Amino acid sequence: VCIYCTFNIYFSCSLLPPPPPPDVVNVWANVAGFTDRQMSLQKGVHIPNLGTFTFSQQKLDMGHKQILMQRPVFLMSEKNVQDHGLTYTKQHVSDDIPIVPLNFTAISLESPFDRDTVEGCVKETLQIMYRYISLKRNVEFIFKDIGVLTIRNNKVKMKFYKDFLNAMDGSGYLVKALSNVSTTNSCCMQLAATFRPRNIQSIYFTVYSVRRFQTSQRRDKVLYQIHLSSPQCGIQHTNSSSSKLKTPTTPANSCPDHCRAGQELCYLCMQRALRNVPVDMSEEKRRRQEEEEQILQQYQQMKDQDALFKHQVCNRKYNQKISAFNMGVAEAIKRQKNSKCKEYHKGYIFQKRPFTPPILLGQEKYSQCLKKQLEDKNESDNKKKQDEEFLDRLEQVQLAEDLAAQREQYLKEKQEQADIYKRALDAQVKNKAFQLPAYEPDSAEPIFGQNEMTYEKELEKRQQAHELYKQQLGAVVERKRNAILNQMYEQKKELEMLDRNKKERQYANLCRMHKALEEAWSDSANLKRLKDYEETQYTKAGGLFLLDQCNKYRRCYQCQRRTSGCEETNVWNNSRFID
Repeated sequence: VCIYCTFNIYFSCSLLPPPPPPDVVNVWANVAGFTDRQMSLQKGVHIPNLGTFTFSQQKLDMGHKQILMQRPVFLMSEKNVQDHGLTYTKQHVSDDIPIVPLNFTAISLESPFDRDTVEGCVKETLQIMYRYISLKRNVEFIFKDIGVLTIRNNKVKMKFYKDFLNAMDGSGYLVKALSNVSTTNSCCMQLAATFRPRNIQSIYFTVYSVRRFQTSQRRDKVLYQIHLSSPQCGIQHTNSSSSKLKTPTTPANSCPDHCRAGQELCYLCMQRALRNVPVDMSEEKRRRQEEEEQILQQYQQMKDQDALFKHQVCNRKYNQKISAFNMGVAEAIKRQKNSKCKEYHKGYIFQKRPFTPPILLGQEKYSQCLKKQLEDKNESDNKKKQDEEFLDRLEQVQLAEDLAAQREQYLKEKQEQADIYKRALDAQVKNKAFQLPAYEPDSAEPIFGQNEMTYEKELEKRQQAHELYKQQLGAVVERKRNAILNQMYEQKKELEMLDRNKKERQYANLCRMHKALEEAWSDSANLKRLKDYEETQYTKAGGLFLLDQCNKYRRCYQCQRRTSGCEETNVWNNSRFID
């Protein structure tokens, strides 16, 4: 009986006691189960010396919304890739996915062996795999319920089962999206599908379980066999397995894949989807990528050449400036050396140094110089003091002279003004005209003394002045009274305006409160009607959920036809016109 496990083991060189083959199968089945459970919890798993199972996330723009599609990926260990010269497509992996190491303790709890035996089993398996990879042999590493890791011509590919992809995705878009790309065969495969025939021999690490024999000796024996399959055997095995898997199919009235929520297809859409054969565009994409890389390389070379040329031009200009500066400096130094000095030097060189004079002579000379300096300083201070005193006296004398001149000028101007007034009065007295009244014969009124002020005229004049005073006082009182009245009137108008504004504000507040109460009452009434409507609808539903009710009205998500219709049309037989 052939049991497919993750990788099958050959324990010929193992230091630990080898477990029987069914238990080896169970160990690797537990490893695959641990990986499946962790990935179902959105966690990656790192298998030591092999690689990491994790997720690759990508956002798909659907126009009005974005769908986050994540798919499982396998990343081969970079150290092993470099050691054995393997190549694989590096994929972008999200950093948000946590990576957990393979827990040998948890695997040992699920099997009857201890942790060291399980870990040795895994390490021996990987050593045998890398031994055959180093011999340039094709290897297939089968993970139970997950997929197959294929290493062919030093190229690493991981094929996941469709059931595993559907379990990891949950939305149903992943398998369809992977089926539309050119690398479909390297992305997903059927769980029950057999392997296609190879043109070269592949190594299958297969564990054969032996039937229980009657004797204990035969029960303890195990058989490990490495089987090399030929292309003819692979073809026969494929044909036999495919013939066994074929079942008679009958046309169904509805699509058999209706159980996917929101992704039902009608008969026509399902037939169209089944007949769509994916076209392998990998060669064209590779050729296009090579052309783009070549164009980018040429463009980068052109940019490098332009940058190098600009750098050379800048260096040339800088070197020219440096050389010109050096030439100028050299010419200036040469000109300075060749020119004769025309300046007068005050110092001279003695042919023979004179003797140093004795100290006493120098001290007497210095003392005389100091005395002379003191005398000169005292003399200059005395002279400066005398000059300051002379200037002060001169300033005082000049100030006294200025004051005397100003007083003399003032008295002179005063005398001249008095003389002018005197001459004017003399002229008025001298030139005064004595006018006589007109002659009127037989006049009853007095001729002289008419302009003289009498008591009656004085009294009348006083009365007129008193009346004028009363009128002016009354006018002032009237003006003050009018001003007070105007002020009171303005104050009254302002009070009325304030009262009116207060009433308007109170009225506006009342209106706003009334409107708010009306809106609150209307909202409460609408909410009550909505609740009543929901209660009535809930009672009419009869305890069914929305998804259960939608199962009655299934439609194709592409053409919106009924899923039960088989090659039916949406066009009516008879044309109907609606007025």
